[in-house]
Amino acid sequence: MTTLLTGATGLTGTLFLKRLAEIMPNTKIYCLVRETSDRSKIAHLNLKLNYYKGDSKIPETWDQIFDQNNFETIIHLVQLNQVPTILNSLKKVRQTPHLIIIGTTGIYSKYNRYSQEYKDAEKELFHYSGTYCLIRPTMIYGSSQDQNLHKLIKFCHRYRFFPVFGSGNTLLQPIHADDVAQALLKAWQFPSIQGAYDLSGASIVTFRELLNIVSKLLAKPVYSLYFSFSIGITMATLLEGFLREKSPVRREQILRLQEDKVYSHELAKKDLDFLPRTLEIGLQQEIELMRNQGII
Repeated sequence: MTTLLTGATGLTGTLFLKRLAEIMPNTKIYCLVRETSDRSKIAHLNLKLNYYKGDSKIPETWDQIFDQNNFETIIHLVQLNQVPTILNSLKKVRQTPHLIIIGTTGIYSKYNRYSQEYKDAEKELFHYSGTYCLIRPTMIYGSSQDQNLHKLIKFCHRYRFFPVFGSGNTLLQPIHADDVAQALLKAWQFPSIQGAYDLSGASIVTFRELLNIVSKLLAKPVYSLYFSFSIGITMATLLEGFLREKSPVRREQILRLQEDKVYSHELAKKDLDFLPRTLEIGLQQEIELMRNQGII
């Protein structure tokens, strides 16, 4: 089937293509990439990769692509809020390819500043005249491209402490990027798999337990430095005011620490054969990778 992929050079996209190359070498995939995208991590894969250069948030990019080709499947791994742009361009050319879309469980948050945009995008997707599979992962980790636990591990390794806002008892269920990639591959192989699926990791832990696992795997003590939520919100607000986009922490991040982020993946287990790894195994793999790369 003719497939167009966005986010090919990102963390999940790269792992998806690696998995695809292993089980279906020489598969032809069209990739939409930016002019400045680093394709070195996927260029060597045993796949027939063809590139469109452009910006996925710009309607003209999609208009030009759909004028040139009619795809059976589109896998969109970039931002969920770009879905309306894609759907509008598809309407113009009267095409209804099967869509595989990466969303986020952040849609359930009452603090996420983009949650309404996510809800609006999902609503449009639900009214799409073609077929779709929407995959909503929790917090993704697994490599130097991950902006979540990768930073936490580096900080803990260097400073041997980590700030905890509140009690540290809020629940997390992070998911390894490669587990997301495998679910995407399954959805691509079987277009009959349709609907919305939450993807979460095999482990449910508190933030304090997460730090204990990191300490164990680093083989060094990591101390928790506790602050109240109010202090954390004040600090983040001030940092955002002075540093803006360069702020290391956002007010929203502190607010979301008050929410449990636990979501069942039973439906994905049933339909996508989804069997994620435990957090300890995933973090061990990430820390080993960081050591091999000389990051820690």
